[in-house]
Amino acid sequence: MSPSSKHLVLVVDGASRGNPGPSAIGIVIKDAKGKVLKEIGEYIGEFTNNVAEYRALLRALEEAKTMGAGSVEVRSDSDLLVSQLQGSYKVKSPDLGPLYLDAIRLLRGFSRYTVTKIPRGENAAADAVANRSLDQAFPESSLEFSALLEKEDKLYVVRVPAFGVKGYGATRSEALEMARDEVIERIRELRTQGKALPQEERIRVRITSDDVR
Repeated sequence: MSPSSKHLVLVVDGASRGNPGPSAIGIVIKDAKGKVLKEIGEYIGEFTNNVAEYRALLRALEEAKTMGAGSVEVRSDSDLLVSQLQGSYKVKSPDLGPLYLDAIRLLRGFSRYTVTKIPRGENAAADAVANRSLDQAFPESSLEFSALLEKEDKLYVVRVPAFGVKGYGATRSEALEMARDEVIERIRELRTQGKALPQEERIRVRITSDDVR
């Protein structure tokens, strides 16, 4: 395949804890058949979530050009970013204006490009890459809580007992992401109220073929 005919799929996501707050980008680059070629996760400083989304796009487009792509398909779960690039939303934010112009300039450097809106569940890999970069940048702020996953009718349900919250979704990823968002909001409430975060304890049981202890 010649460089001019090489097609890449760019799945992009930006994560911001605080909006504005510590932010990172997550990028998954695939070939035309869906094979993952590269993952990029980088901490970028303190920005809003929308700025992080654009920064992820710009980084992905630059990398695609370096990899010799002739055409690209951008996939994002950001309504704002996709709608602005498709021309249905105007860019009103002064923070996003220069990023939008850079994105258009880079996109037009390819022989063909498309920008596609995808559900959040289909963007789980790029989201995970971005959040992993945030966790690495701020390891002391990374916490894990038990999540119980069940399926009820056609929906997946995730329960987080430590906070008494639930997440629902058509896919496991969507349910987990919704539960994570609920946990984040609960943590913010507790911090605002000056209350401590819940402490989980583990109970270990031994299961054999004929007994449970």
